[in-house]
Amino acid sequence: MSIAPVLAAAWRVLFLTASAPLIGGVLLAAIGRVTGARWTDALAPPAATRLVIVGAAVLGFAQMATPLPPHLALWMNPGLVGVRAVIACGMLAFAGVRLAGGASVTFAAVMLALYAAFVTPVAMDWLLGEVPGHTVSSAGMMLFVEQIAGACALVLVLGRGDARFRADMAKLMVAAALGLGYLIFMDYLILWFGNLPSRVGFYVVRSSPWGAVAVWMALIAGLATPVALLRLRPGRSGERAAGVAVLIALFVTNGWWVGGGVAVWLSAAAGLALIAAGVGWWSRAHG
Repeated sequence: MSIAPVLAAAWRVLFLTASAPLIGGVLLAAIGRVTGARWTDALAPPAATRLVIVGAAVLGFAQMATPLPPHLALWMNPGLVGVRAVIACGMLAFAGVRLAGGASVTFAAVMLALYAAFVTPVAMDWLLGEVPGHTVSSAGMMLFVEQIAGACALVLVLGRGDARFRADMAKLMVAAALGLGYLIFMDYLILWFGNLPSRVGFYVVRSSPWGAVAVWMALIAGLATPVALLRLRPGRSGERAAGVAVLIALFVTNGWWVGGGVAVWLSAAAGLALIAAGVGWWSRAHG
């Protein structure tokens, strides 16, 4: 495997994992504004959200490493993929700034409606750009629950908000992680037992021994571990450990979903380690 596809897949894994908590924070703040909950503590700093826009642009360059079938040559053109990603992330970053400043309920509702309308084509670009032509009807919902799980996990890791807020985020985090696992399994179940050989190859490639290990790692880290920690270690330490476990599970899930082998995992992990170090520095510097 040449270096370009490895780096492209690694960036996709890195972008999906790192952007999820930041975008999910905007969604949580909007949901809280509509429902009357005070969830603005889920918002990341505006500078961090703006970095997602840069990552989205690079996602367009990463798309250049994937051969495109003729019927998708225009829609999946790397330039258009990058432009769509930048526009989506730019709008979410703008919404985050408005929500932090006390945007109206109407603004939050319109923002959520637009997200719901466009999340599926965005998810097709982000989650399935490595396999153009393979369709997953629940891709939009997969991306949404991953972003919610990531945002809740980051809240717990950073210890943001009061105890009641973190308790809500812990429960929502487990529910979102369970939802992601359910959606992936149901897609697999429908394809495998629905006798759809033209689409089963996606899961055949991911059914190697390492793929099976990744699935079990994601289930243990994303579901069993946080539930056990939140039950057995109530308080900040248990919440922080549960959040870390879910973030690890999201990384493993994205690595398995995107595929590409050990080199992809190692490259993406190195990038996430740098991001985690930056987050740690920021949290210490800003209390």
